[in-house]
Amino acid sequence: MRIFITGASGCVGRYLVEEFLTETAHDLVLLVRDAGKMPVAPEHAGRVTLIEGDLRDLDRMTPHMDGVDVGILVATAWGGEDTYKVTVDANLALADALIAAGCGHVMFFGTASVLDGKGGMLAEAGEIGTDYIRAKFQLVQAIETRAAKARITGLYPTLVFGGRDADPAIRWSHFANLLAEAKRWTGLLRFLSADGLFHVIHAADIARVTRHLAERPATPGTERLVLGNPAKTVRAMVAAYCGAMGRRALPVLRLRQSWVPALARILPIQLAEWDAYCARHPDQSHAGAVNPASYGLPVHMPGITDGLRELGIARP
Repeated sequence: MRIFITGASGCVGRYLVEEFLTETAHDLVLLVRDAGKMPVAPEHAGRVTLIEGDLRDLDRMTPHMDGVDVGILVATAWGGEDTYKVTVDANLALADALIAAGCGHVMFFGTASVLDGKGGMLAEAGEIGTDYIRAKFQLVQAIETRAAKARITGLYPTLVFGGRDADPAIRWSHFANLLAEAKRWTGLLRFLSADGLFHVIHAADIARVTRHLAERPATPGTERLVLGNPAKTVRAMVAAYCGAMGRRALPVLRLRQSWVPALARILPIQLAEWDAYCARHPDQSHAGAVNPASYGLPVHMPGITDGLRELGIARP
């Protein structure tokens, strides 16, 4: 197969490239901002085509689309004035170009925040979400209209874990950075508890699921898949985190939803509408969330401790 991947040098992108190169014989076409940040081992060089440019540089990408079987759209904009132009407009233009060139399967990355617990579109995400979330919401609505011409698979990660202490060239995910920063607050966190239910998943497991789906026969239609390990309570996650730091969790203070407005007034923080909505809806679980085990494949990160050790921030 010939696989086209955008955002190949980012956290998830690097794991995707690694998965395809080590587990398959497929050829890869990779879009990267800086080719110097995407080293390719000599033994794989003949299988990889690097395109250096921006997601909006469609003219640079078009000549490399012939024979592409699957397009995997990872690149995005996390905020700023170009959020919608990149996340929505550029991804739609690329999807259209791939389909016009004969690509039968377009896979794109959304975010689980735009879906409700049953896989439907969450109206609040499109109305009061951050620019990033609203842009992803619009992308889903628009790209799924292409389903009559190609298979459109939406991948919706939950909280993404990624990064390797042994390979600093791989960027840490936002969630991994947050967990690293929280290390200095372990002494306080161990006493706290809160309502909440959510998923995490490692970028390596995202890559494994993506590869599996890319290799399946594709027929026109749509599919939405939330990517996450089985949901865990906030209390269980705090206990696992503290344990990895060598501290025992003693949750004596439960933070209640009703405290959020008062804390927002007392503390020097600004609570946006989306933040307030999430605080009122602490159950962020999704029925039918998948990880490699859902397809009979090995799971890279069964628990958060495994990921923390890989980052080098857990106690031996």
